Amino acid sequence: PPSAALSAAAGDPPAWPHALRAAGAASDVVEALRRDALAHPVLVMLAACWEVSANSGAGLAAAVTRLAASARQAEDVRVQLEAHLAGPRATARMLGLLPLVGLGLGTMMGAEPLAWLVGTPVGAACALAGAALTALGLWWTGRIARSVEARL
Repeated sequence: PPSAALSAAAGDPPAWPHALRAAGAASDVVEALRRDALAHPVLVMLAACWEVSANSGAGLAAAVTRLAASARQAEDVRVQLEAHLAGPRATARMLGLLPLVGLGLGTMMGAEPLAWLVGTPVGAACALAGAALTALGLWWTGRIARSVEARL
């Protein structure tokens, strides 16, 4: 029966605690699954499958099997995208640290870049422009990565 299958597949800790309580109390499992979907969005689709099965008498197993396969595929795509985004994120972090590396190298060579950046108007303008462009680049790269993630 669907309620027993729901209980057996819940895991420990249960992925759908509200639905387990609703199934045990012979309450509205569909609404409980929708509440549990706040933590696991795929449960919205499981709630829809459950509702169609309860209202029409259609089999639930085939729909849940297809839903599980679809969820696995979506997770595989998400993992692959995360892997592909790791390179650009690492590059952005490295580029954000390069100005500090440059300052360190200049200091080790005896050029005193900090004195020039802080002590002269041209240096201060360069420092301000460099900091602004670095921040803009980090923000832009983060924005691109977040927009890709949002499309998942």
